[in-house]
Amino acid sequence: SVLVIRDRHCPVCGAITRSVPTPENAPVGGETVYGLTKVDQERLVLLWGKQVGIPTVALRYSCTYGPRQSIFNPYTGVIAIFCTRLLNNLPPVLYEDGEQTRDFSFVEDIARANLLAAQSDRLDGLAVNIGSGRGTPIREIAEQLGALLDVRIAPEINGEFRPGEMRHLTSDITLARSAGYEPTVDLNQGIARYIHWIRTQTDIRDYFGAASEILKNKGIVHRVKR
Repeated sequence: SVLVIRDRHCPVCGAITRSVPTPENAPVGGETVYGLTKVDQERLVLLWGKQVGIPTVALRYSCTYGPRQSIFNPYTGVIAIFCTRLLNNLPPVLYEDGEQTRDFSFVEDIARANLLAAQSDRLDGLAVNIGSGRGTPIREIAEQLGALLDVRIAPEINGEFRPGEMRHLTSDITLARSAGYEPTVDLNQGIARYIHWIRTQTDIRDYFGAASEILKNKGIVHRVKR
């Protein structure tokens, strides 16, 4: 299909492409309001720290997940959203074709990264990626959650997308590692721990369905034109 060809080949020279981890010094865009606000906040805090002489670090978290992630917020991470859908016998909804990849970080690793940044001066004045360094297709996440929850509902690919979204996004964590950071909870372990936690929760509802309609009505989510 055209989608597959564009995904795998350079639009300029036609060479085969592959996704690679993104370092901190990669060009910063601003394709979405959400992304632009993150960039502006990062620049503001680093500039302010430099001007007033207070050590500051801007940590760029990858997709964070883990126990106690809100099951009521329909705009939270996909792991929580997919779980609440499945536990209501509804299919996880995948944008694009579900093969886009994201880097997932367990909440305890994120906490350790914050502690490291607070206690070490090696990252002062810098923007620092915090992630696992590995990308996982969103479709695989949905299928794994369904299997662990024993809910045999196939993910739904609805022909929609969010303009400005990265196709593949994995964090290059070389800089964080140079300061002593190392992720300790792999994705399989982290998902198992989240599943264990969410099974203890009550009144689990689907909030994504209504939120999805709001996003479409506001033009944040678009449908592929065939």
